[in-house]
Amino acid sequence: MKPWLALWCALVSPRLGPCQASHPWSVYLRDGGQSPLYTFAGYSFGRPVLMVGAIVDSPNDYAEYLAGAGVNLFAASGNGTSLLVLGSKATDSWYLEVYGLPTLTAGRLSATGFAGLYIPVESRGVRQYFLDPVTVLCRVHRWFALGGSYTVYKIAGLPARHGAGPAVQITLPSGSATIDALAGISSFTDELRLTLQFAF
Repeated sequence: MKPWLALWCALVSPRLGPCQASHPWSVYLRDGGQSPLYTFAGYSFGRPVLMVGAIVDSPNDYAEYLAGAGVNLFAASGNGTSLLVLGSKATDSWYLEVYGLPTLTAGRLSATGFAGLYIPVESRGVRQYFLDPVTVLCRVHRWFALGGSYTVYKIAGLPARHGAGPAVQITLPSGSATIDALAGISSFTDELRLTLQFAF
């Protein structure tokens, strides 16, 4: 078998963990007092995944509407990442956006991340990247975990915004609710965030 054909078969074959195989729909909702509202929905076909979403920052008259596709690269343990490429129609420009959504669990400890890169398609767009957030948790009960979150957001020509703080996660039927109390480290406004994630 040719190398490119072997790679294609590895990417599209549905060899995911039991949870991912039986729960193809995913929903991500995040809101805070100082940051935009994030809403995403995805559907997994095994390894391939489709995603649509919106990012709305009403106080600053800014919005993005996104759609794209990617690949799930997870082991049977659930450790791995989703990689996605999305087209985005934002208030200021069209963008090509690349997302990475890694997950790692070892015993009671878990780490998750939401990383992204904005590549402007039009000259008026601005290159940006973010890790918003990376969260490390220790499960102290089957429905309760404690830890912390860190966020960084960089827009070309502006100082990077850094924030960090404690995090609490509560397990819900088919998902989780995470509260982050983020304090500014540099150019960041203190914020209390709620993130809801569901799979079904």
